[in-house]
Amino acid sequence: MPPPMIGLGPCWACRRTFAFDPDRVTSILIDPVTGLAPDTGGDPARARREPLCPACCRAANPGRRAAGLEPLDETDTSR
Repeated sequence: MPPPMIGLGPCWACRRTFAFDPDRVTSILIDPVTGLAPDTGGDPARARREPLCPACCRAANPGRRAAGLEPLDETDTSR
């Protein structure tokens, strides 16, 4: 069984570079033209997955829980 692929790139939220498994990283859909998610005005046809680092997921989760939304996965997928 081959080892998992590891990607290296910026977190969409904080722009810090981090390592991640491209198949498992927490991500959000973002329209690259507008920089917006489809539910906030971005074009769903152009939207692509953008990775979020575990620290940004942890920072977002209290607000998501307070709003009744499902928390983001905070797993470090590079391990």
